[in-house]
Amino acid sequence: MSDFPSLTPATRTYSQGAFAVYRSGTLSGEQVAVRRNNAATGYLLSMTFLDSTVSAQKSIFNHYATQNRFQPFDLPSNVTDGGGFSFPTNYQWIYTSPPEITYSPGRVEVSVALELVAPYDI
Repeated sequence: MSDFPSLTPATRTYSQGAFAVYRSGTLSGEQVAVRRNNAATGYLLSMTFLDSTVSAQKSIFNHYATQNRFQPFDLPSNVTDGGGFSFPTNYQWIYTSPPEITYSPGRVEVSVALELVAPYDI
């Protein structure tokens, strides 16, 4: 298992996960909710790295090439510092899609989308 490159993102977007719940109506018209599992799902983190150097771009793409969607990994603390995020214990990250790179005059953007998965979902 290889950790994500130790780069500081310019932007981060985080969506907190939730437990799978089955909702059903009763004959009396009340709503019943049953939690389907012990693991929350749907934790998503999107990050953009601006003005990346070629070596930084390479490190992200090399990491994706070795991890892809099948090998979970941890994030270094500097990637999430200052975000006020809270993640469940023992969960790890996987890529939801390949990193994307955008070139514009004087600016390079590398975008990464990750999903947090439970240890027994890996």
